[in-house]
Amino acid sequence: AQKVASATPTPQLQFEKTTHDFGNIPQGTPVTTTFTFKNAGKAPLVLSNVQASCGCTTPSYTKEPIAPGKTGTITATYNAAGVGQFNKSI
Repeated sequence: AQKVASATPTPQLQFEKTTHDFGNIPQGTPVTTTFTFKNAGKAPLVLSNVQASCGCTTPSYTKEPIAPGKTGTITATYNAAGVGQFNKSI
């Protein structure tokens, strides 16, 4: 039996970085970082939804299709309401 590779081109999400350390930030003052990614695949990439782990982190992202070889972004704004160390995800 011979395996047949899929002829359908697919997108491939490739991030430059997957974490960000804001360091010490003032309580109640929003801080923002941007994660840049590349479509390393062979078909357009569409992000249909980006969610944060809690309401204190607000994501925004590239909504239009990202062509193969092109880049898009996910921006995360974090507002520290409490005191202490935090680890949030999007």
